[in-house]
Parts: sequence; structure tokens; C-alpha cells
Amino acid sequence: MHPLFPVLALLAALLPAAGPALAQAKVKRCLSQAEVLTEQLVRHGIFLREAGTRCDEYKAGTAKLWKEFDGKFGQRFAQQTAKRKKLFDREFKTKATEVMTYFDGRLVTYYRHYPLSIAYCENVDKLLKDAGKKGWGGFTAQAQTIQNEVMLDYKVCN
Repeated sequence: MHPLFPVLALLAALLPAAGPALAQAKVKRCLSQAEVLTEQLVRHGIFLREAGTRCDEYKAGTAKLWKEFDGKFGQRFAQQTAKRKKLFDREFKTKATEVMTYFDGRLVTYYRHYPLSIAYCENVDKLLKDAGKKGWGGFTAQAQTIQNEVMLDYKVCN
């Protein structure tokens, strides 16, 4: 049996309980460019946290690089998360926390079970080192490039 089977079975069992409205939540209006960037930053932070932590067994030091970056920019991550919460409050008035938790849980589950490889972890190491050298601006540039599926997930204001 594949090691992900129990996790996928659990997710399949839980998803219907969340309800079809939650699984298909759509932004009613549109996101500004600043809101798109906020979502990109939050998603990229989740990615680097999960990948950096997990990749340490393939590429020693990635967990340490993530912890250093998070230690240095944790306040900015908190600011982006607060901005994102306002966006979810606006778009999903009565279920904002539930929808945001669903979205985040989906991302975390994906990154925690993404198959690790030397090439993947070397790329994560490179991203973490680059962000560490270039700071928040380098991290932001990565988020805009790497997490561009945000543009597909949300309607963007013109």
C-alpha cells in the first residue's frame, strides 16, 4: 500500500463533511494587486516552511535556513497573515475562518506529503539561501514568480 493512501482516504472522508460550498468557495468580487501579493507571500511562506523542514534529511541545513529566515521576518509574516484574514473576512463573511483554515490545510497537506527528492530539496535549499541573502525583497520576488497560481485561483481586479 502506498504510504499516502491513509492520508488521502482521510481527506476524502473529511471533504464531504466540509460541504460542497466550502470546497468550491469562490471570491465574489476581485482581489487587488496588493491582496494577490499578500496571498502569494502567505502561500510561499507555507511552502518554504514545510519544504525547508522536511528537506533537512536530503539537504542538511534547510530546516535551519527556514528557522533563521522566519526568525528574522516572522513579524512580516504575521502582518501578511493579518491582511489576508481581512480579505477572507470580506469575501467569506460568515465562514471566513473556516474557509481560510480549509485553504491553508489543503496547502499544508500537499506540501507535507509532496514526494521528496534530492533535486527538489536542493531547489528548496537554493530558494532559502537566496531569500536569506536578499531578505524580504528576495522572498517577495520568489513568491510572485513561484506562487503565480494565485492568479488562477482568484479573480484579479483590473
